[in-house]
Amino acid sequence: MCPSSTAVASGACLVVLHLCNPAWAEEVGDIYGGVSYSQTIAKDESARHLGTYKPTTLGLGLSVVAIPNLAVDGYVFTGVNDSSNTLSPTSTMTVRVKNGYGFNLRPYFSLSNQWGVYAKLGRQYGSQETTLLRTTSTSYAHTIYGLGVSYNINHRWGIGADYTKAKRIPSETTNTALISLGVRYKF
Repeated sequence: MCPSSTAVASGACLVVLHLCNPAWAEEVGDIYGGVSYSQTIAKDESARHLGTYKPTTLGLGLSVVAIPNLAVDGYVFTGVNDSSNTLSPTSTMTVRVKNGYGFNLRPYFSLSNQWGVYAKLGRQYGSQETTLLRTTSTSYAHTIYGLGVSYNINHRWGIGADYTKAKRIPSETTNTALISLGVRYKF
């Protein structure tokens, strides 16, 4: 074997061993509770170009590790801050998240005892109000998907950050994503 292929093989073995290293947390049957703060980024892509809105939410969730490297998450959220844009000198549009809930499958991989990465695939249901001359309430159901990183502070506490997208249906003109930061506790 030439030196460069030996280095590649050794490096690959180290990466595999590193990825398979169990984290302090996340064993089958473990239950976690968490709090998250999220900022929605909703960009209107219609012909009217109504702008980008960034309302925020606060969420509470529970997570159960169902099988090795796969957790099931359930959560509820409520709006914290509205987002407004001035569309003309005489009109302003405001978006306010009211509340909602969702469920995710969350495959995860431990990078070390502290660090991990995960993906999310789930369904989110919610309601919001939009005000432009009058207030309109709408409900939605979206398929969501995303990626995140987690850090275990110790064997009970951890933090995480993720980026999540909502799958747009053909009749929608808004491209929606969320950036979330959270804290979790292992029961």
